[in-house]
Amino acid sequence: MRTVRYVALLMSLGLALQSTELQRFVIRGNVAKADGDRPVVDGTIEIRWPGHEDAFVPVTAPIREDGSYLIDTRIDSSVVPLRDLTVTATARACELVEKPLPVSAAGQSDAPITLDFVVKPSTLNGILNIFHCCILTWGILTVMLPAFLLGAAITAFVPSESVLNLLGPQAPRYKAYGAAVGSGMVLSLCSCNVVPLFAGIWRRGAGTGPAFAFLYSGPAINLVAMIFTCQVIGLPFGIFRILSVAVIAVVTGVLMARIFGESRAPDAGGTPLPVLPLLGPGPRVTAILLGLLLYLLVIGSFTIAPLWRLGMTLPAAAAIIVLAATKLGRSNTRFWLREAWQLILLVVPVLLPAVLIIGLLALYTPLTVTRWMSGNNSFAANLGAALFGALMYFPILTEVAFSKALLKVMGIGVGPAIALILTAPGLSLPGMIIVRKEVGWKRLLAYVSIVCLLATLAGVLFGSEWGTYICSCTF
Repeated sequence: MRTVRYVALLMSLGLALQSTELQRFVIRGNVAKADGDRPVVDGTIEIRWPGHEDAFVPVTAPIREDGSYLIDTRIDSSVVPLRDLTVTATARACELVEKPLPVSAAGQSDAPITLDFVVKPSTLNGILNIFHCCILTWGILTVMLPAFLLGAAITAFVPSESVLNLLGPQAPRYKAYGAAVGSGMVLSLCSCNVVPLFAGIWRRGAGTGPAFAFLYSGPAINLVAMIFTCQVIGLPFGIFRILSVAVIAVVTGVLMARIFGESRAPDAGGTPLPVLPLLGPGPRVTAILLGLLLYLLVIGSFTIAPLWRLGMTLPAAAAIIVLAATKLGRSNTRFWLREAWQLILLVVPVLLPAVLIIGLLALYTPLTVTRWMSGNNSFAANLGAALFGALMYFPILTEVAFSKALLKVMGIGVGPAIALILTAPGLSLPGMIIVRKEVGWKRLLAYVSIVCLLATLAGVLFGSEWGTYICSCTF
């Protein structure tokens, strides 16, 4: 009997301890806007365990019409560390505000907790972060410098016959367009970084269709962006983006070739073709140089730790220096660097001022300017989204985060979101200005119009088939 009593006592103690671990939290407060202390009337409050969304289901409550909220819940403190919990206020067109759950509540499970929030109106730059992504980091060197050198190496050392065999007017169409579209899978470039490579193959006589197919697909279909789209927005968006970019690139190239002709006169737009040096490097040396530069370009486009990046790029950079000193020779190296300098003069004087101007405008433009796309899948809404993506400047991958924000925060239709995703990486106002110097206004306007129209039609199709976007995670 005594043993049975001990067992019963231990069981009762275990149940008592378990019951005390399930703590009650009553959290209340008000959410106001920073501009004039107006109450927020459209949003949610959420208790989260950051980084452990798979182990803790967030507790949410709506913000009432007067800006107040109330959360009454119970949390098992034996499983969830209370010090790691946060309370987040999410309001339409406002920046997300997150505060830690007051730890003192652990000993006062029944006492209400008052937690007020003041949210700031969100701007376009709050999501794009143009200055941080493109101007104030070393990333502009790790990506753009190899791009300039690779484009210059193609212009300086690759014979026209080699480019014509792959991308020229007489090359088989499946081969030319396959190479143009497939090359984008390994290049993680934005709409401006791809210009030096486009200029290189354009000056070497690439056909009109394959050249413009590469110009669009290079920044739009890279593998990193595809995976990021699937992870952040959803698998259907990522799959549809892959298929749409490939179709748009090929159709754009075919239409450009039909309008302007596949072959081009030697003086048809752009900079005069440089004359290859008589004693240039052989095919093997040229192939090694292009391979090393392509390797640096691919590594530079990925986000990795500085030490890893240094360890992966230094050997290739050293190999290029040795190759230039021992195989290229002084005259060929000067010729190559002179072509790279010409590409820099083509891109940088336009890119930096244009990006700075767009960044300043985005810094003070409220996110509410996109409200017209909310819940709308009309042709006009999709065309507006496509044009918006074409004229803005989106650093690589930011078009995905921006579209996700519009879907979740602003409630835009899935059609306009897809239309924006399809034009934002492949087009930009700075890129258009730079490309115009190579191809002229007529080709540029035709190219932009075709891409925007095809992206609009893709958005209308996807929006009509998919319906409403439902997000299962927290942005």
